[in-house]
Amino acid sequence: MEKIKEILQSHRLNKYEIEQITEAIGRNAKKIHTLLQWAQKEEDPLAWHAWWVCDHLAKGDHSLFCEHYGEVIRLLLESNHDGKQRLMLNVLMNTQSSGPISIPLLNFCLDNMLSPQKATAVQASCIKMAYQLCKKEPELLPELKVILENADPDFFTPATQGVTTKVLKAIAKQQRG
Repeated sequence: MEKIKEILQSHRLNKYEIEQITEAIGRNAKKIHTLLQWAQKEEDPLAWHAWWVCDHLAKGDHSLFCEHYGEVIRLLLESNHDGKQRLMLNVLMNTQSSGPISIPLLNFCLDNMLSPQKATAVQASCIKMAYQLCKKEPELLPELKVILENADPDFFTPATQGVTTKVLKAIAKQQRG
């Protein structure tokens, strides 16, 4: 893991290098725990790259971060770094959680999904995450729909508008049954 840490700290990484690191870590719980410790550091690029690896791992195996789900939520809520927030949201979206929805996570998403202070990628990820959470509690879908329908599209980028449109269509389809 020390060699991986050196690589994560050393330079701007490309997707191929991230994929190689992802393969080296695999499903090893101890290595994933170490990776999460690095991700919590304020030190960049180590933390940034560690989250990028976590994102790739979570996409490949939706169960890898189940035991860390609450910890990732806590770290998301404590972070002020848009790039790390986006990657943490991706990890959460790609992690199967069988428990009840996290109200703090839902509130974070609702508060930030249409916030002009947030990066477009964070807004879009928050919209997707809010929808994913509300699907688990269908009585929340009408509230999400109202929020998204009442948002002024002129304030948002085409990417955020596109995600909003897709989620509204998915909600409509789900409500039709």
